[in-house]
Amino acid sequence: MTDDDAPGPVWLDDGATARHAAAIAARLAAIGVGAGDTVALLAGNHGGFVAARDAVTALGAVLAPINARLAGPEVAWILGHARPRALVVDRAHAELVPPPSSASGAPVPLVVVDDVAAAASAGAVDLTRIGATLLYTSGTTGRPKGCLRLEPAEAARAAELQSTYALAAGDVHLVGCPLAHSAPGMFLRAARAAGARTVLLERFRPRAFLDAAVATRATVFFLVPTQWHRLLELPAAERGHDLGAVRAAIVAGAPIAAAIKDRISAWLGPGKLWEFYGSSETGTITVAAPGDHDRHPGSVGRSPAGVSVRVVDERGAPVGPGVDGEVFVRSAALMAGYLGDDGQLARPDQHDGHVSVGDLGRLDDGGWLTLVDRKHDTIISGGANVYPAEVERVLAEHAAVAGAVVFGTPDAEWGQVVTALIAPRGSAPPLAAELTAFARRQLAGYKLPRRWATCTVAELPIGGSGKALRRAARDGFAAGRYPPLP
Repeated sequence: MTDDDAPGPVWLDDGATARHAAAIAARLAAIGVGAGDTVALLAGNHGGFVAARDAVTALGAVLAPINARLAGPEVAWILGHARPRALVVDRAHAELVPPPSSASGAPVPLVVVDDVAAAASAGAVDLTRIGATLLYTSGTTGRPKGCLRLEPAEAARAAELQSTYALAAGDVHLVGCPLAHSAPGMFLRAARAAGARTVLLERFRPRAFLDAAVATRATVFFLVPTQWHRLLELPAAERGHDLGAVRAAIVAGAPIAAAIKDRISAWLGPGKLWEFYGSSETGTITVAAPGDHDRHPGSVGRSPAGVSVRVVDERGAPVGPGVDGEVFVRSAALMAGYLGDDGQLARPDQHDGHVSVGDLGRLDDGGWLTLVDRKHDTIISGGANVYPAEVERVLAEHAAVAGAVVFGTPDAEWGQVVTALIAPRGSAPPLAAELTAFARRQLAGYKLPRRWATCTVAELPIGGSGKALRRAARDGFAAGRYPPLP
């Protein structure tokens, strides 16, 4: 689908949503859904998704949103793992649903949201109630993990978003990301609870997104780095929209190069670009307000009120400023734990009440956090640690590189060598020697890629949240799917 035929923006009608939610809640209650039960939701970005979420929250149940871009077997695995009491689906994605079964073998009731007629009347939905969520992570290192976030944790995160971005009744919140994902779903709930109006886009298309931002006079929106890259790739003339109404443009989900943030800020104007670092497990960890990336280049910000961040070594001892280690966080927004294969809750490992999701980073003496990489993605080459994200950020700053995924490949001499998969910008890919010389100006010699491959932008293994899928890149490289970079 091109931007020309992309669906336009849809204003969420709170009254109609409340009536639809009441009817869905009645249908779920009739099949036995009650407080504490899990309800899976497989649907696209439309009012029915929001109504179903409201219905589940009103019943005190736990919502398990499923990414509508998953394949049938992936959907089946999540349904088998989550063991939902019911599944709500829209017609557009009903074909992805296998015959699901609960642990007892009884069929899981199916509710098609499009087929539930709105109630004739209904009271207003209590938007201040946020509701519990079972979120399935992207699964970049294996099967997805079911991250259970109870209602108090979700409420705490919503309150943090409202405070950080000053969400209020006068805001127009433009949704350009899948609502089944963690951050977009939370921004939706936080903004609605603050009284903001909601505008939904069925899917993200760069030109259509800008048109919608102008037409609706959007004031707040969140996008992942991949979406920002696609906006910046539009010709300058097509980015000449009047975005004067925008006051908070937010980026998160994956590391983003400083040069890209500079380009976004220059385009939008000062005082608008926000960045946060967080995860499904922890909620927000740090925030960088507009201008912070100029004063603290490379940093993902400082922790907001009520959030404690510490960096520890391999023995669990806190390290000093400027020293790399594993990032741990403590806040009221922490998850309850991961849902195990046996249906039991596995509590996360803790260090003095702080939990880790496997990121490496360093704090400076002012509390500003700089991420180094994912702990389990670290490449050990000749006994030295190389962090792929650091190399990716440097390569992404080259004018001829649209994107890069860096990973380790086995080597008899070095153990592993740094390998880079490059998606070129334009038809002529840069030479490996040119990129090596470019990277050498910012990276130590042992961090430079020794093996190079190329692919198209569409083929670059990037997840829906913008994170590099390094295992997929490594597997594709080993299978010979990517031609070498000259």
